[in-house]
Amino acid sequence: MSTSMSPVQAVLKRYSPEQLRLAISRMDPNDRQEFADILEADERQRAEQVALEEQQRIWKLIEKKEPRWDAGPLLWLTQYTKTEDTHALAKNTEFRVPFPKKSYIQVLFDYFLWEQCKLPHASAALFVLKTREMIFSWSACGYIGWLCEFQNAFCVGQSGKQEKGQELISYASTLYRNQPDWMKARNPLVVENSMELRWQNGGRFLAIPSGVDQARMYHPHLYFQDESSFLPEAEASFNAVRPVVRQAICGSTDEISWFHSECKGDV
Repeated sequence: MSTSMSPVQAVLKRYSPEQLRLAISRMDPNDRQEFADILEADERQRAEQVALEEQQRIWKLIEKKEPRWDAGPLLWLTQYTKTEDTHALAKNTEFRVPFPKKSYIQVLFDYFLWEQCKLPHASAALFVLKTREMIFSWSACGYIGWLCEFQNAFCVGQSGKQEKGQELISYASTLYRNQPDWMKARNPLVVENSMELRWQNGGRFLAIPSGVDQARMYHPHLYFQDESSFLPEAEASFNAVRPVVRQAICGSTDEISWFHSECKGDV
């Protein structure tokens, strides 16, 4: 945080408090008011500068490719945005809540970030056997939203039905919407519809329907396949994008399928 003085403060520092009080006592009312206005404007400018520096510090922390609660995407998800639960009323819970600080979520993001960090043991493909309760789709979209907003990446999400694709986009849109205003202003959305989000600085999240022809149309940074066990042409779609993407994430419940075989090591 900057500790430099403003021009007004630099001038005032040349005088002792007694000298300043004497000078103010000799001013006529108009000059005294003008002096007060100058001091107020200077203090406001200083406060704005401090706020901007703090925002820059927070942004830099969130940009870090680290799976920590106090840095990287998990800092953003747990402290600077919120999810929304349409079933909150029935469950008697809050409608808007930050991501929970669950240990398995931190582990999941550790796996997400392996490829980003270029660690020796990193894999370009991640298969996640999920349960219905582990908010995997929210987590994946949170990671994607972070990639798009803070890393300016292009990500594609593929699911079996258009409604599910719209839901993925809605998750990322919700996280964008529930940020502080200054974050939204720093990298605003310029395209926002039910199947695509695009950020001013170049990040993009596109939902596509099932089908290998749909998958091979794009060369994104990240390819996310949701509910792989139920996705028509899941294996062919994955194989089509694998050579051209930096990272591929597939997630689903454990059903007998190509996805099941990949996770169990049967192929």
